[in-house]
Amino acid sequence: MIAYPNSGNISLFLLRVKTDADDLGNQVLRLVGSKEVVGVTSSITSKEFFQAKESKVQLDFKVSIQAFLYDRSKYIYVPNEDTIYKVERTYQNGTWLELSASETNIKKEDIKGWNL
Repeated sequence: MIAYPNSGNISLFLLRVKTDADDLGNQVLRLVGSKEVVGVTSSITSKEFFQAKESKVQLDFKVSIQAFLYDRSKYIYVPNEDTIYKVERTYQNGTWLELSASETNIKKEDIKGWNL
């Protein structure tokens, strides 16, 4: 198999999540919308790692997607890993948008309306 530059190597979901209160006043997460996209993963550079550490943010994941696909979603779900990441930073690079994210403790079961 031949790998081409900027060819998609990961399928993921952009998640729009809203925080609501349940009948007891506890905060619950509710899925407002989702969009499946294909992205290109890359490593967190040492410069990005140290800059994030200075601001007390841990970056675990970076993916580039076509900029027009991004809908300001604050969470990313990666099905292969069964992991939900929080988007910490975005950076537009031409027609591509880099999403730098940190792993969360959120599970699919924690989000109401999950139907992916």
